Amino acid sequence: MSGRNHNELRIGFVPLLDAAPIIAAYELGYFSDEGLSVSLDRQIGWGNVRDKLTFGHLQASHALLGMPAASVMGWPRYLEPLVGLVSLGFGGNAIAVSKRLSDAGVNNATTLGEWIRQLPRGEARPVLAHTFDSSTHHYLLRDWLAMGEVNPDRDVRLCVLPPPQMVGQLCKGYLDGFCVGEPWSTAAQSAGCGTIVTVTTDLVPEHPEKLLAVTRKWLNENPEIAQRVVRAMLRVGEFCEDVGNRVRLTEILAQPNYLDVEPETLLQSFVTGDGAGSMRNRGQRKISRAYGVSAAGMFPSGMHVAWLLSQMKRWGHLPANADVRSIAEESIDSTAYRAVAGTMGVVCPANDFPPMRLREGWFSVESAEKQTGDLLAAK
Repeated sequence: MSGRNHNELRIGFVPLLDAAPIIAAYELGYFSDEGLSVSLDRQIGWGNVRDKLTFGHLQASHALLGMPAASVMGWPRYLEPLVGLVSLGFGGNAIAVSKRLSDAGVNNATTLGEWIRQLPRGEARPVLAHTFDSSTHHYLLRDWLAMGEVNPDRDVRLCVLPPPQMVGQLCKGYLDGFCVGEPWSTAAQSAGCGTIVTVTTDLVPEHPEKLLAVTRKWLNENPEIAQRVVRAMLRVGEFCEDVGNRVRLTEILAQPNYLDVEPETLLQSFVTGDGAGSMRNRGQRKISRAYGVSAAGMFPSGMHVAWLLSQMKRWGHLPANADVRSIAEESIDSTAYRAVAGTMGVVCPANDFPPMRLREGWFSVESAEKQTGDLLAAK
């Protein structure tokens, strides 16, 4: 199925705010404008996306930034190499803790560490969820824990859950917290069973999130169709980013076959990173464009992949001698983006590794190559 060379495409998505460009492109007719017959296929989680892409049941999908890299590295269950065609957003994740922890005074990583160190001997470690082993959520959660001198491999139990299931598990008391994309942190807070304690743009101001991914095989067989898909995405990115379209976008996303979340919760989710949780107390503003970015912001950046690979190295999940640049180069393909951007007057980066800002300074591939592992992880 993945090699079908015609205009019928099945595109997957996980119900998250950063699926907005895909959903809106379908609902607003941007795919149809390109002569594409698209059907959207909602997935419960990222394991489904991986399997359905690699087996050809999906021709393209909303995907985690780390999924193409995992496929390039030959991680289990990736039967076909994946490649990212466009970036779908920045930020839009948050870390929330249960009412039990917030009532105990946990409002950041430092107070979580203090709470853990006061636990009676033999009491179970807190359970924190993220979305997938190769997700940004996993490594942003680890980074946040380390800031509070909490060892993610010793002091807490990390587990993987599909994003839509996290609120229910938190409300039932099975989780003590999670890092997930919106609208699920806001939904937990609205339900009264969770409190947002940080937004992930506090950790990395412009951290990348999702990609529109395809298999390398499909891309090689369908380069012209890939350009039409990319053109639809670049057009809809501008629509999604325009604040004036937010109510219309909320109406689309709230439908039962998409995110199936109350419109008010979605509207609150749009501002995560611009004033939610800890950010509100400091009156700061951070980048959070989980719902769509300008065409220029949708460039599939190898630097983003390299940054995530550096986090994997930090925690000992990649060999110290892993070739970060080579893996990142194979994980994205900017050919379709550059071809389409040229016809739209969008200026492209000079190369596939444009600069990426960190909390302090800028990320470089060279720093990733030198990464040998985090001291906290080795304690």
